[in-house]
Amino acid sequence: MSRKELEKVKLAVIEGDYENIVTYCQAALDSGEEPRQILTGGLAEGMSELSRKFGSMGMYLDTVLWSTTAFTFGSMALQDALSTTEHKTKGKVVIGVPDGPWTIGPGVVAAILSAEGYEVINAGSDVGPLAIAQKAKEVGADFVATGLYLSYRIHMLEELEQELSKLGIRQKVRTIISGPSTSREIADRVGSDAYCQNAMEIVETLDRFTEERENEMTGKQRVMAALDLKEPDRVPLVPFAMTFCARQYGIPFSEYVSNGKLLAEAEVSTARRFGWDAVIASCDTAVFAEVLGGKSVIPHDDVPRITEAVINPTSAAVDFKKLKDPSAYLSVGRLAEYLSSVKHMKQLVGDELAVIGWTEGPFQGAMLMMNADPQAIFLMRQDKALLHEIMEWYGEYAFQCAKVFVDNGADIIGSGESAAYYLSPEGFEEFVLPHEQKLYHRINEELDTKVLIHSCGYVPQCLKYSPQVNPKGAIQFDYQVPLKWAKDLVGKEITLMGNLDCNRLLHLGTPQEVEESCRRAILAAGQGGGFLLSGGCEIPRDMPYANMQAMQKACVKYGTYPLIKDSKR
Repeated sequence: MSRKELEKVKLAVIEGDYENIVTYCQAALDSGEEPRQILTGGLAEGMSELSRKFGSMGMYLDTVLWSTTAFTFGSMALQDALSTTEHKTKGKVVIGVPDGPWTIGPGVVAAILSAEGYEVINAGSDVGPLAIAQKAKEVGADFVATGLYLSYRIHMLEELEQELSKLGIRQKVRTIISGPSTSREIADRVGSDAYCQNAMEIVETLDRFTEERENEMTGKQRVMAALDLKEPDRVPLVPFAMTFCARQYGIPFSEYVSNGKLLAEAEVSTARRFGWDAVIASCDTAVFAEVLGGKSVIPHDDVPRITEAVINPTSAAVDFKKLKDPSAYLSVGRLAEYLSSVKHMKQLVGDELAVIGWTEGPFQGAMLMMNADPQAIFLMRQDKALLHEIMEWYGEYAFQCAKVFVDNGADIIGSGESAAYYLSPEGFEEFVLPHEQKLYHRINEELDTKVLIHSCGYVPQCLKYSPQVNPKGAIQFDYQVPLKWAKDLVGKEITLMGNLDCNRLLHLGTPQEVEESCRRAILAAGQGGGFLLSGGCEIPRDMPYANMQAMQKACVKYGTYPLIKDSKR
């Protein structure tokens, strides 16, 4: 009996019988049919069949309007019954039209998507990109579908992508464009995830996106899988950015480096805006030296620099004896603010993104205490025992900082060691290797945390030691070191991070050049996992928005596993 009632509901939608649709829906309920089945097997089936018919025959305005109205009236008649039964929608879809007073098309799309199990929120017709983006954030949308009718307003689609990004939700939603003035080429150009010709293609695309989302990792899961030398769902994007984040957040760098809460907010908001998989607590090298007695200058909107050393190379032994136990400095001045930034980050992101706390390694830290004075290197010959003693002290200082970071919620500890990896292999083995081994093994074992070594510049000679000093960790190096060579050398033992040219490419290159360089990097080092895409060093403060967007796009387009060798998707 109920099957007959469902057929009446379906036929009423097809024929646009909005006058009697409520009666038919009530009859189906009275016959014992579940309200969800009436919606999907009656109303939705009618709209789906109508859509298929229009796909081959064309659309009649009056017919569509009657059928859409019938579907709407029928859905409203079922609301009370549906509210008493548990049901799970496939996802929330915000639809909108940024040009013209077009209402029929969006109405049809809304009806069909609702019929297929999606919760549809109509942002309206003839509304700006910002209004659509704000609606998506307000309701927690999973998808945004936009129709465009007028070709001279294609720029609005790009503006929508930017507004979603500014609101920090672009990486959380998938975007679809449709309408007579759109195409696949336009979707690629404006940064949309898909182009669909009609409502049923939108449904098919949403179903595919929904299935993909079920298997999608969080940023933290993605990064930690890469650190386990495994293949995540896609190559993680982990830019090392400080001045860039302050600029994006709209604060001078002097505030960023002096306020742990602001630092965290700037990092997190920027990461969410551009779809990064991790946030990094890093500000400046002076923060570690000034608390020990060094002097520094903090420009209003530039990077602080050390002006007076903690240890003068010419009086190193005397100056070194003045230092206290490392733990005495952790709650003082800017260092205390800086260490607190990870706690604020963790409160903001939870397990959404990986949180990285940043320290200096034992060799670089020792050199920075001496204000990177070239004379400090001569201690390697003139007073080896003293240099080892200074590095031993700094290793404990770095460990104590790492412990605070981990206690505050850090998932990974970064360690700046660029100076160390510039040394000769002989110098590295004698002065760096034992201290890095001790520090990084302690962080691994006592804090149960992995380490990311940072070594920018041309450093191929010491890269071979990285798995030995940092087992199960990662190393970042600059564009001068070939990724494929590094992958073959150590990539089966340690995760690689990098290594795009920050200046000539990321700052001064085009989005197309950035995307192509990302593609090559992913193919060179991404096979088998164990790769984090990033710049070779810090992202430039003024890196163009489109270039950063190109990096994220490349991770999805070329970095989704399994990787396709030597091929563009």
